[in-house]
Amino acid sequence: MSEADFIACAGERFASVELLISNLASLGVAPGSVVLVYSSLSALGWVCGGPVAVIEALLKTVGDSGTLAMPTHTGDVSDPSRWENPAVPSDWWPLISESMPPYDPRVTPTRGMGVIAENFRSWPGALRSNHPTSSLAALGPRASETLSEQPLDDPHGKLSPLALLYLLGGQVLLLGVGFGSNTSLHLAERRAFGDRQSRYQSGSPILAEGLRAWVQYEEPDIN
Repeated sequence: MSEADFIACAGERFASVELLISNLASLGVAPGSVVLVYSSLSALGWVCGGPVAVIEALLKTVGDSGTLAMPTHTGDVSDPSRWENPAVPSDWWPLISESMPPYDPRVTPTRGMGVIAENFRSWPGALRSNHPTSSLAALGPRASETLSEQPLDDPHGKLSPLALLYLLGGQVLLLGVGFGSNTSLHLAERRAFGDRQSRYQSGSPILAEGLRAWVQYEEPDIN
């Protein structure tokens, strides 16, 4: 039975690495591209190889000269007093703040980013920025410069990976998600509102010279 026969008899969308490469190329993803990807594996149909196949297809499409990036946010590595969905009891706040493991770009899992981004963050050769809640991961020749700076107090602003991707002419690719998942819009938000944007006090555990430290910082209240 051919692949075309399988697709017809299954009655559902089927994707392989080869089919994904063809579709990505038709969308305008080309060798040498700098691409920021937001994704949902379940929205792509049945993918032979799952998230690994999607990442392999993306990397083969941009080629060795291209750079691939994905958001690897960790909103739970933060001040528990601001947590919602679910919130936690207020008498837990100091206990959580004292015992929460520090953000470590090598091991801290993503939260709410999907299984493709979660696999990509630990892909061989991938780099990840140091922001405890709003990190990005990237792989390719422009990865290091893209992730070189990400201020604690302005993770989506003019020195952020988003801003550097923009300067490199980066593309945004939405795979199975809409603009509600497109956090690159926060760069436009920061540029539109600048210093007029309200700010809030936050905190996170990080690694400082190999030791856990709780840091306080004030960041823009993005929408």
